[in-house]
Amino acid sequence: ASLQRRFVTTYDAELVNRRDELLRAVADADALIVRNKTRVDSELVAAASKLRIVGRLGVGLDNIDLPACEARGIQVIPATGANALAVAEYVISTAMLLLRGAYASTPAVAAGEWPRASLANGRELAGKTLGVVGFGSIGRQTTHLGRALGMSVIAFDAQ
Repeated sequence: ASLQRRFVTTYDAELVNRRDELLRAVADADALIVRNKTRVDSELVAAASKLRIVGRLGVGLDNIDLPACEARGIQVIPATGANALAVAEYVISTAMLLLRGAYASTPAVAAGEWPRASLANGRELAGKTLGVVGFGSIGRQTTHLGRALGMSVIAFDAQ
């Protein structure tokens, strides 16, 4: 809403599905904010002759042609860290479900049963070792949560 008060904006959640319209819509755009479905490829970059910046609502940049943007001097800004806590919580909760046997017991519980034997054989996270591949904002947050639950953490980051 604050962007709309200060700038001419176009928002159409379905525009990503209408490529020809999207290419026409970006022709006069100075900035483009995209999610993961929008392909910011060389064709779109060429169509957006005034484009100066691409904002990515998320952290992955695999849908953005970085060399094409760089060649045109277009800055690309990801929302680094924006979903780190949510993803880290998902990782830890999934580990809990798997170790406690709850994931495998889901169909039985959904059918109204309580598979006490399989649920009682679960293991705790405390004392386990958590391996983290990638130590960006998500990896660091996952490490923090794992350690808070008594886990040892080993991490690898190629960068």
